[in-house]
Amino acid sequence: MIAQVQISDAENVQRQLRFPVGARITMADLEEAGREPVLDGLRDQEPVTWLPAVGGWLITKREAARELLLPKTGSSVEADENMVRASLGTMMLTVDCPAHDRLRAPFERPFRAREVDRVFGGFIQEQADRLIDRFVSDGTAELHSVFAAEFAVAVAGHVIGLPLGESSQIDSYYADFAAAMVYDGDPKPVMRAERAREQLNELLLAGLNAHRETGTQSLTNEVLADPGNELTDEEVVAQLRVVMFGAVETIQASVMSTLLLLLTHPEPLAQCLADPGLISGAVDEAIRLIPPVAFIERWMAKPFTTCGVNIGAGEFVGISVIAVNRDPEVFADPLTFDIHRANARHGLGFSAGEHHCLGVHLARTQTALAVERILARLPGLTLVSALPPAGFAFRRPGSLELSWRV
Repeated sequence: MIAQVQISDAENVQRQLRFPVGARITMADLEEAGREPVLDGLRDQEPVTWLPAVGGWLITKREAARELLLPKTGSSVEADENMVRASLGTMMLTVDCPAHDRLRAPFERPFRAREVDRVFGGFIQEQADRLIDRFVSDGTAELHSVFAAEFAVAVAGHVIGLPLGESSQIDSYYADFAAAMVYDGDPKPVMRAERAREQLNELLLAGLNAHRETGTQSLTNEVLADPGNELTDEEVVAQLRVVMFGAVETIQASVMSTLLLLLTHPEPLAQCLADPGLISGAVDEAIRLIPPVAFIERWMAKPFTTCGVNIGAGEFVGISVIAVNRDPEVFADPLTFDIHRANARHGLGFSAGEHHCLGVHLARTQTALAVERILARLPGLTLVSALPPAGFAFRRPGSLELSWRV
């Protein structure tokens, strides 16, 4: 476990003098809607900077961020200060290799692109249509409350093959997990996340035991049947917690963000309506511009130098995914929503290196199918109002009020 270095007051002052732009960045700049241009300016002036607001370094340049995430740099997730660990517990995202590989390996095969389409594609479309059936005749709706939250939980439950109960309760657990992943020193969100984790563990362990009796086709069944799987039930549940986190929190975000961008850009919307095959490109571009995972954290096991900045062993380094995904050296005209962008998937919305998102193929498939069904079944779909994307660690529109022809 890495012990995070605590620098002296004098060193803190020196770093703020050397990195004056970073010294002015606040938590609000990292969290609130509409502050993205501040991060663009930071990237242009100090792509690697000292950020007193989080007590560590911040990278806003895409290539420097990707380099940090590669194993050879010595970056690590194993630190007591890791807020993902504090929120979701010890699992594949909060340990390094070889422990990481042991925990992740039994879950790899079911998430391959071919397996996702074959096993889950039909169910995903059925769930989208089932939920749309409930409100299609209303003519108006708020997307999160009538579709996004329940859709994400229903598919997550099917994928892992365990009964999850009320979608609102599961959604509240993951809202508590996400709220705890903020580096502001407030212990109350962490306490709420710990309670949510205990309650979810009970639910998942009970489901795991019941699942052994039925053995229905699912991710859990494949993991339990894998002859190479040596994980305890508690370790399986810990991995399911984080798999579900991606399946619940980030799916809601990607569906809502994709629709927000399409409904505020008439030409790409018209193109997707005429050719639904373009929706996958819209999803990739939405994840680039409004990354569901907006902040990635690491600790240095050894010194690291990038962009002329020396970062010492034991220091905390954060990545602003918002900023790196808008890097003009990688993405031409980066603020434009371009559903034909050839390199949209070069963003770091699904991270990189050994901790890249396990469910990336499922996330893209699920989001594209949801958006396709919504556009196909709600003619004349129009955005009435929206709360814009916000959030520090996880980012999505606060609401989408929609209307359509009945």
